[in-house]
Formats: sequence, structure tokens, C-alpha cells
Amino acid sequence: MAMNRFESTDRRAAMAAAAAGTVMIAFQIAGKATRDALFLSTFGVASLPPMVIVAAVLSALVSVALARVMAGSRPAQLVPRLFGLSALLLLAEWALAVHGRRPAAILVYLHFTALGAVLVSGFWAIVNERFDPRTTRRTIGWITAGGSIGGLLGGLLPDLVGASLSVTAMLPILAGLHVLSALLVSGVEYGAPPRPQAQPLAPGEDPTLDAGRILGSSPYLRGLALLVALTAASEGILDYVFKARAAAATSSGEDLLRLFAAFYTVTALLGIFLQVSFLRTLLARLGIVRSAALLPAGVSVGAVSALLVPGLTSIMLARGAEVVLRSSLFRAAYELLFTPVAPREKRATKLLLDVGSARVGDIVGATLIQLALILTAAAAGRLLLGITVALAVGALVVARRLHVGYVAALEGSLQRRAAELPDPIEDDAAALLQTVGGFDLAGIRARAPHPSRPESVTISRVTAAPTESSGASLRRAASTGNLDEIQRILREETLTTDGVEAAIELLAWDRAAPDAIAALRKAARTHTSVVVRHLLDPEQDFAIRRRLVSVLAHCRTVEAFDGLFGAMGDRRFEVRFRAARALSHLAGEMPGLTVDRDRVFSAVSREMAVERGLWESRQLIDLPDDESSPMEAEVLRDRASRSLEHLFTLLSLVLPRETLRIAFHGLHTDDPYLRGTALEYLETTLPEQIWSRLWPFLNDGAEPVPRRGRSSGQAVEELLASRESIMLALGEARRLGRASGGKG
Repeated sequence: MAMNRFESTDRRAAMAAAAAGTVMIAFQIAGKATRDALFLSTFGVASLPPMVIVAAVLSALVSVALARVMAGSRPAQLVPRLFGLSALLLLAEWALAVHGRRPAAILVYLHFTALGAVLVSGFWAIVNERFDPRTTRRTIGWITAGGSIGGLLGGLLPDLVGASLSVTAMLPILAGLHVLSALLVSGVEYGAPPRPQAQPLAPGEDPTLDAGRILGSSPYLRGLALLVALTAASEGILDYVFKARAAAATSSGEDLLRLFAAFYTVTALLGIFLQVSFLRTLLARLGIVRSAALLPAGVSVGAVSALLVPGLTSIMLARGAEVVLRSSLFRAAYELLFTPVAPREKRATKLLLDVGSARVGDIVGATLIQLALILTAAAAGRLLLGITVALAVGALVVARRLHVGYVAALEGSLQRRAAELPDPIEDDAAALLQTVGGFDLAGIRARAPHPSRPESVTISRVTAAPTESSGASLRRAASTGNLDEIQRILREETLTTDGVEAAIELLAWDRAAPDAIAALRKAARTHTSVVVRHLLDPEQDFAIRRRLVSVLAHCRTVEAFDGLFGAMGDRRFEVRFRAARALSHLAGEMPGLTVDRDRVFSAVSREMAVERGLWESRQLIDLPDDESSPMEAEVLRDRASRSLEHLFTLLSLVLPRETLRIAFHGLHTDDPYLRGTALEYLETTLPEQIWSRLWPFLNDGAEPVPRRGRSSGQAVEELLASRESIMLALGEARRLGRASGGKG
């Protein structure tokens, strides 16, 4: 019920965000057309590069000042007030334009550049804090689609106004849009689940310097900053070439306003089409990082095309491709890249990255434009397009390197969310707060590395050493059923090779099995090959095979590890389940061990090649009593399936165990943020073929199951896997039935 409640409030908050995005982007597009038309018709295109530099410097200063405020407050409280302030400034500029067009044109340009991007960044900061990474990915299509609809409206509005009124008549209309934006943005926080409060700043603490330290210690955030700066610089240069050719092709400010309005209308329509038709598919197929990389890739292709085919049409197409990709796919991917960043780090740095880095890019772009005009005035356009290509290629390289940082940010988000849960050991009263949906959330808390883990382990293959014979005496005692004699031999004598064989046979006898296991563990290091041979023998008794796993779990040799991995092909789930636990245990005890990722993922794929009913019904005859679950699944026993626990245990061989443990628990908690982050982490880190098979087993009905076609080979594989497991289950049921009938 709690999950449904949060999903309902998430939908309402997403609708509010989409509506706010619609109005906000309508303002952005209409405001940009108004700003450019008013300035260019008043001062001319030659004055544009210096104006861009001045506005960029002012915008950077504003972003730094607001970052200081944002670091110690919540965006949901600050951003609506900024929208209201912007509306008042627009009304003041409209009043000024009646008496002085030139100062009004400058103030409008500075206002839009300095505050417009800050408000967009603040809006996305609210979205990032309101939703978990997984929910953000699900809802971002709605929000960006709303923005594209707003872009369409914003493109139509100046055209309608410009046909009958002056450019300055747009200013009060823009003020009304920002008043409406303030009201809608306030609704995004509706029904937000509990979030950690912002940590208050210490006396004298400077959040700007704190942001500098954060950026200095985070290669991931520095990569995002560089990506923003490079794409902004390439956008600025491409935009200048487009505006220069557009200004040359028109005769008045109203004509220029209508041209810009038509341009933004068409690009908004294309943006809507892209988001409705392909956005979620592209994000799912390409991943977040490669989706972000499409912007610089598209800019480089467009700039090269404009170089090869000069003219207004080609540069308009290049600029249009940049606008469409930036407002849809890049915006969605960029905001998703920011989602798992810690709230304090996000509040301290997001404005600096969104606005400050963009303004740095604007300054770089404007400076390059000025240099190109000075050096080659006649051929400045071609030189600038060449520079645009170089900047876009640099941004493409930076974007492709962000994947590792994104995964690390997701891991950090899981750790933080788990660590925020109360600890019952510290306060008995806190126990009342630990139960969400019927199980103990304390099990999700981050754990320190186990202190008893050895610093180093010698990993080697060991050959058997000759010892005193004990096999004959064991078999003689077994033939007479003398349990006391068997236990004495197993406890006191050293097993020979023949004795190991005899002890293995005793594993089928429940009463003798504990002593046989203990004796075999002592001898396993020198007789590993014998134990492995019996473990991998499909004709060996099932009770023996599952208990041999426990023997090898304490044998820290490569041969034992390889033997246990071979047991992952056993037809019985319990043998595979125990073997995976043993492998995870040995991997933690053998730090020099190299695990084959492809081998692990192949085993994982085989485990999922069953129907859902069989997946959910897998059980164990008895639990290993000597090793706890690597996923600490004991606290989730009523919720977690054995199949999923087994799968995560296998994955812990190649993925960070602590992060996987938190993700495993997060999938079973009613905390929507933790569950969403866990799902996002798994989808991001697992290979596509693994995730596509795992997702149907994790889906709780909130999202549609991906419909991917299966090859005939995959279908046959799943059918055979299910048939074999079903036959084994029926055979076990018949055996138990006969045993029960015999006792009766």
C-alpha cells in the first residue's frame, strides 16, 4: 500500500513538473527570441560578441552568489521566489523601454542571460531532489515533453505578437509566464517522501569554497563541468553564425522576431516528436552517457555540413539539430547524470555547473568569435564552424568518459540512503522506526569490512601428501553401523586418500555427516582433486554433493574455487545455491584471485532461463549452517526469493559486494528512493542481456515489462531448464511420499 501511495504522489508531482516545464520553456524560447530581436534590431550583430561576454560574466557571478544560498537551503523554497523576482524585473524593463529602447535592450539581455539559465537549473534541482534516479528516468520523458510543448508555444507567441505589436510588447507577457511558473514549480514537492534535511553551515563556513573543494575532489563533477563548458562554447559559436546570416537576410526587428519565432517553433515540434517517439527508447538502448554524447556528435556533423554547403539554410539546419538535441535528449541525459549526486554536493555545485560552466563556455565562444573576426573578417564564418567542430569533438570525448563516475555516484547514493536508517544497537527506542513494510531496515545499513579477513592468502595448487591409511577402518565401522567408532576415526585419525573416499560416502548418512565434513575439511587441501571429482559427478548422491560444497568452502585454493564454479552447472538448485555462497566466501578470503566476469554472467544467465513460477518457488532442504548469506538475506526471509538471493550472491563475485547487498535489501524495502536507486544501479552496471532477463523478475507492475523478442534458441534453453527443474521437484516429491508411506 505504501508503494502505491508513493507512486500516486510521484505521478502527481511529475504532472506538476511537466506543467511547470511547459510554462518555463515557453518563457525561455519566447524570451530568447525577444531578447535577440530587441538587441540585434537596436545595436546590430557586431555588438553581439561583447554583449555575450558581459552577460556571461554577470551570469557567472549571479550563479556563484546563488550557489552560496542554495548550499544552505532547499531549491523548492528558493526557486519560486526567483521566478517572482524575474517577473518584477520584466515589468520594470517594460516600463523603461517606453522611454529608452537602448538601455532596455541591454537590461533585457543581461536579465535573460543571467537569470534565465539559473531558473532552469533550479527547476531541475527540485526535480532531482524530489525523485529517485529510477523514477526520474521514468518521468523525465513527461517533463521534457512538457518542455518541448512549451518550446512550441514559446515559438508561436512572438510570431503572433510580432505580427501586430512591437517587440517590447512581449515583456509583460513574459512576466506573466514567470508568475505562472512560480505557482507550478511549488507543486512539484507535493507528496515528497521524507528526505534528509540540509546540513546547516558551520559558523563562518563558505559554501562557495566548499563547492570548490567538492569539484576538486570529484573527477566526475569536473567531467560534467567540462562537458557543459565545451557544449556551451560550441553552441555559442554556432548560434552567432546563424544569427549573423539571419540578420543579413532580414530588414527589421519585427521580421527578425518572426524568423526566430518560426525557427523555434519548428525545432520545438521536432523536439516533441523526438521525445514522444524515441526518448525513452534511446535512453534505454544507448544508456545515459551515450545519449548525452549525441549532442556533441550532432553538432559536429551539422557544423561540417554547414562548411561543405554554405548559406542560411544549412546553418539553420545545423543550429536546429543542436537545439532539438539539447532540449530533449541531452537535457534528459544530463539531469539523469546528476541525479545520484549527494544532496549537499548537488546544492553546492549544480548552479555552478549548469550556469557557471555554461557561462565560461559562452565567454570562450565569444572570445573565439572576436579573434576570428579580427584575424579573418571575410572568412570568419568558415573558421568559426571549424572551431565548432573541434569543440564538439572534445565534448564527445569527455561525455564518453562519464560512465564510471555515474556508477560510482549511484553506489554512493545507495550507501548514503542505507546509512540514514536508524541503528537499533544505539537506541532501543529507534527500533520502532526500523520496521517498514514488515521487516527490519537495520539490515540495510552499511557494514564495515570484516575485521577478521586475512591480509594475504597463499593461493596455490597443492598435491596430496602420504598419510596413514584410514579408509578400511571407516568402511568396516560403517558396514556394522558403529557410529561411535566412525566418529572416533573421523575425529582422531588423519585421512588417507582412501579414507577421504570413505568419508565422502558417509556424507549421505545424516548422523555421521557433521564429523565427516569436519574431517574432510582438514584433508581437503591435500586431497582437493578427490573432493572436486565427487562434487562434479552427476551420478553422485545429491546429499553428498550438497555437503561437499561445505567442505570446499574452507579450502582456499584455486583448484577448490574452480571446482565450486564447476558445480554451478549442477542440475540441483540447492547445490548451485550452496556453491555460489562458497564462491563468494572464498572470493572474500582470497584477495589475489581473478574471477572471470564472462563465466559469472554466463552462470547468471542460466539461472534466469526459467519461468517465473519456478523462479519464485525454489526452496532448500536445509540451510548451510556454517556460512551466513553474503546478502544478509536472513532479515528478508519472508520477502526475498531464494532465486534472487542466489543471483545476487553470484553477482557479488564481479560487482562490489557491499553495494549489491544494499541494492538487494533496497529492492525489498518500502523506501521508494532506495528501491529506485537500486534498480538504476543494476540497470546501469549489468550487461544488457543480463538486465533484460532479470527485470521481469524484479518488476512490481509499476513499469511495463520490456518486450524483447526471443530467439528460438533462447526459448528452447528456457524450456529445457524449466523441464529439468520440474522433473527434479516431482522426483523429490515422490521420494518423500514413498518415505512417508513406508513410515505409515
